[in-house]
Amino acid sequence: MVLDIAKIKAEYENVVPHPAVYEKPTDWREIRLACRDYRNDWLEKAKWKETQYGTLEQINDAPKRLTELAVAEGLEQILYVINLPNDRVAVYDPDAGYYHKDPSFAYKVIRLLEPTFTETRSKNVLFMLAATKRKYLYDGFSCDFSIGDYQDPKRFILVKNGIFDKQLKKMSGFTHRFVAFSTIETEYDPFAASPTIDGWDVDSWLLDLMSGDEDLVHLLWQVISASLNGNYSYRKSIWFVGEGNDGKGTVQQLITNIVGIRNVATLKLNQFSERFALSMIEGKTVIIGDDVQAGVYIDESSNFNSVVTGEPVLVEEKNKQPYSTVFKKTVIQSTNELPRFKNKTNGTYRRFLIIPFRKMFSAKEDNWQIKDEYINRDDVKQYVLKKALELNFTRFSEPQATLDVLEEFKSSNDTVKAFIDEWFGTFQSERLPVRFLWWLYQEWCKEEGITKVAKGKFERQLIKLLPAEWEKKRAKPTRRFKPSLDVPRRYTGFYWDNDNDPNTTAVCLDKKLLVTD
Repeated sequence: MVLDIAKIKAEYENVVPHPAVYEKPTDWREIRLACRDYRNDWLEKAKWKETQYGTLEQINDAPKRLTELAVAEGLEQILYVINLPNDRVAVYDPDAGYYHKDPSFAYKVIRLLEPTFTETRSKNVLFMLAATKRKYLYDGFSCDFSIGDYQDPKRFILVKNGIFDKQLKKMSGFTHRFVAFSTIETEYDPFAASPTIDGWDVDSWLLDLMSGDEDLVHLLWQVISASLNGNYSYRKSIWFVGEGNDGKGTVQQLITNIVGIRNVATLKLNQFSERFALSMIEGKTVIIGDDVQAGVYIDESSNFNSVVTGEPVLVEEKNKQPYSTVFKKTVIQSTNELPRFKNKTNGTYRRFLIIPFRKMFSAKEDNWQIKDEYINRDDVKQYVLKKALELNFTRFSEPQATLDVLEEFKSSNDTVKAFIDEWFGTFQSERLPVRFLWWLYQEWCKEEGITKVAKGKFERQLIKLLPAEWEKKRAKPTRRFKPSLDVPRRYTGFYWDNDNDPNTTAVCLDKKLLVTD
């Protein structure tokens, strides 16, 4: 049967312009009772019709099941429904305090209202709801109520036992006015203190992992804090990098334990470009990719970049219509060696925040109880949650250690940058012909066993990456180019004669020593 979706939408929009005022249920038990009462009332009313004399008479063939329209009206009456882009809806779960984008929750309620409905008829109900014109339009959704102060996505965090206000540092109960699509599974305790377990405590442990660098520890706390908010992105991908047996996996597990495994999208960098992968992010609070393959080459990173910075992406689920959406999640990845990207522009690098885990634990130092027991305890999780929630910041801090490792990453990812970083501090010449630099770059690539870029790309990258004290222009090299000093003895095949090669050519000039010849 071919569905006339436009007709279904029009029918519902014309009949129910806005939901009726109704005291909504506050938990699943009340939802079940409300659905039962609504169903019974509707079926009872459907048994009767009004005669021309204003009296009621019973209908012989009265309906024994609710229509799609009646179910849509009932769901709208019983629960809060918001509209999303691309003809989708989300339904409020009063027990958990957030809205389900996944239709499975709505299907459960629809089944309570009319147990005979198939998936197709349930979808028709959701299409009807999506056709409703809502009174208030917000960023990413529309609804029939004002959300007030809850428009600030950084200020409010949904936890297991309520909503935490980071500005006032206090809790409040669940409310449908706070539109969130994910939660965490740890309760906030305002009196939570750091427990000491067999001489171990969280703060000392993190300081030990960061080799005593308090700036890195502060950044780790910011990362934990950001991971708790599934409604806001700080526009950075977090990379835990170390050679192994260094604690980065345990920190990831700590975050997972606090948020709850069902609220974590376990998506690795190289999976973001897979056809159905992005659908895994829906309804999750944080994205964690553990143990990304060392040095993996990433040919396509546009989806990863878009998710990190909260830009629209196309999401496709199996056997479902693709749709466009925006994810605002913290993305954490861990690896023994950073990946290599085809896209070497600043757009890639500005999305990276790298935290080095340089301390390696010996077999004697490696305490398995930390990962297996300590970070699973409620008192540990509640202390970490309290400290992380009460931390206020607008951007991630960038300690010197992270800046240094980012520069190392840029060099390892870009052979031209690595070449410039290695060689330009050693040159004795004040003018360097580009022909010479291209030859030297090729010889260096051979020696390092890495693949060179094409000549045109090398020259374009050279212009962009030259140190500040150098510039590229057309000029005569003159005797300010000293190949006898700058050509390594182990490299052969380059010939230059200042007397016979005096012509103007592309050169890099040291601006500090720039004189007119």
